[in-house]
Amino acid sequence: MKLGFCPTMQEDATKIGNNNNFEVVNLQSAAKVLAALENDEIEVGIVGRKAKASEFSGFKKQLGLGYTLITAQKRMIDKNQLSEIEIHTHIKKEIIENKFSELKKIIYHKTLEEALEKGDVQLINWDDWNDNFNLFIPIDEYYNKVKKFRTPFVFSKNKEILNNISK
Repeated sequence: MKLGFCPTMQEDATKIGNNNNFEVVNLQSAAKVLAALENDEIEVGIVGRKAKASEFSGFKKQLGLGYTLITAQKRMIDKNQLSEIEIHTHIKKEIIENKFSELKKIIYHKTLEEALEKGDVQLINWDDWNDNFNLFIPIDEYYNKVKKFRTPFVFSKNKEILNNISK
């Protein structure tokens, strides 16, 4: 079986591939991985974000907790500029301080709805994601996506395959 992955998930894909005897294939982007799954070119895919409903209609499994940045229109930012950006969130202060020390201008809200109303950029839990959101993507000096703002999501049309996959 083939496991397709986006570059951000290479380490996870290699581990899963080795543990499950999958052939591992770099497909260069999450969109290409999801398209390959839809077209039955691969049996399993791993990407660093949730798929939109229009991208994939099979099964998914999230490997661990995770957070991401969203904004009104999809865009990228140099990771070194994150400390300058005002970020709204409803996530607990302790989590932000432990996981995201590079975020310096945090505005805390009681609810996700309030954070969405008050600010341009929000930090959310992947459980709060919906298809109307757009990613605000921190990248490094080599234009790689910063993995701490991604979470491994594994996709397949075969639910049994996902049952055997863990991080």
